[in-house]
Amino acid sequence: MQITYRAPENIEELNDSIYCSMCAFDWSEEGFSDDHFFSRIVKYDPWYNLSNTRACFVNGQVASVVVIFERPIRIGNTIVKMGGLGSVGTHPDHRKKGYSSQVLLDTVNYLETSSFDLSLLFTGINEHYAKAGWVTYPVTFRSIDLPKLPTLKPAIEVSIERYNAKANLPAVMEIYDQFNQNRTGTTVRNLTYWHNQPKWRGQAPDLFWVARKEGRIVAYLKGGSKDILEIGYQPNTKTGETALNQLVQHFLQNRMEIGQETIRVEDYMEIQKTLEQLGIPSSTDIQNHFMFRITNFRSLLVKLVPMLENRLSKSDLSTWQGEIRLQYELDVQTLIISDGKIKIRPRTDTPNIDLQLSQLEILRLIFGELKTSSPSTAYPILSTLFPPDQLLHWPTDNF
Repeated sequence: MQITYRAPENIEELNDSIYCSMCAFDWSEEGFSDDHFFSRIVKYDPWYNLSNTRACFVNGQVASVVVIFERPIRIGNTIVKMGGLGSVGTHPDHRKKGYSSQVLLDTVNYLETSSFDLSLLFTGINEHYAKAGWVTYPVTFRSIDLPKLPTLKPAIEVSIERYNAKANLPAVMEIYDQFNQNRTGTTVRNLTYWHNQPKWRGQAPDLFWVARKEGRIVAYLKGGSKDILEIGYQPNTKTGETALNQLVQHFLQNRMEIGQETIRVEDYMEIQKTLEQLGIPSSTDIQNHFMFRITNFRSLLVKLVPMLENRLSKSDLSTWQGEIRLQYELDVQTLIISDGKIKIRPRTDTPNIDLQLSQLEILRLIFGELKTSSPSTAYPILSTLFPPDQLLHWPTDNF
């Protein structure tokens, strides 16, 4: 038996790998389908690269597959290269033989040698990916109990209409870029992505609205049957905030009218403020389906250096000098700070600050979500370089 781990080399092997992805969710004896979700995402993803499909071949036939979806994402105002894992599947004839685990290890090696800084995936079988170094990143969601809502007033300060891609896309793109320009976790979308993404991840046209003020689009909301998926508005304006409030009212009223009982949304600060202003009660819970892996710690820190230096220069600690060693299970890197400049080195024997953290804590530190009770926050320089922030991944960008 010959077993190899590599990317597909031709269209037939690619189609066989897509079929393995199909098998994980809705296996059909009819075989590969050119119109399936997993086929369309490969066809229309603007960043798709054949080498980013990693597969196990048994005697020349695809047995198991993982697809890496390349995405430029933001950490503050820095753009890093993220590899999102998806389309994971094993052919029914080859299950429970360890092939999927081995493909994951091949994927790790590929991510590390292909200039990816981070990897993100969504799963309900966390232990499977934990074996290859991914860690669960808890995310808070907010639930709105619709039967308990107060009476909602119709929008009066803005006009609300269904989104029209041909007419509204330029304005919505502009709002998205302004609203997310410094928002950690969000995807940097290009025009091709905006055009193609609905072709593999559909959007209910009746649940995508824009709000106008004096004829100009000032906010938008994408909804799902049970979720608020994405919002955006002109930042730093009262008009934008008011428009968002009225869009949320409009969406919740729509869901109430069709008998929906609960709406969920990731717990970001704008939705908190909106619900508070509207007097809408809600509850929170923690979801554990996000998993991250740092794939190149040095590269990640190097890309963050300009942002870190800018934060340092604007702080009361602009003259701070020293070495900060950041160590976790898989790697260790040192920030060497001198004369306002930061260099990244693998290690040092004489750090001023020596932090031994878990990978989860390192991620939270970089994302600005490390809890205030952590020992590392006792160092003011760390709060200067990594101030409080909030990770937000819009569900519309799932892969």
